[in-house]
Amino acid sequence: MSLEPSSHLPGGFQVRHRTLGIYQGSAIELAFWQPSSGMPEYGLCRFSTKEKAQALIDFLCSPACAEPMDQADLTIEPYDLAEHERLINEHPLSSAWETPI
Repeated sequence: MSLEPSSHLPGGFQVRHRTLGIYQGSAIELAFWQPSSGMPEYGLCRFSTKEKAQALIDFLCSPACAEPMDQADLTIEPYDLAEHERLINEHPLSSAWETPI
């Protein structure tokens, strides 16, 4: 997910899985999907072009992916900036400085 100021501009695309939700990004070689990830504070991943979103789908459905998905379950749709803003505003990441010991 981009944290650059341009991520707040309209436009872009997101990838949705039929049952898991909208792609949020990946970490430790695992893909995270909203709402199934349970981590709304990370918001939604924005792709600048359909080609970049399709490249992710191609990877997720390829033998290179640890658990390949069915391409029929994945779609590209316009980026939902309002939903992204809602998620990160309603579920802000807590600061490491604010975490009680």
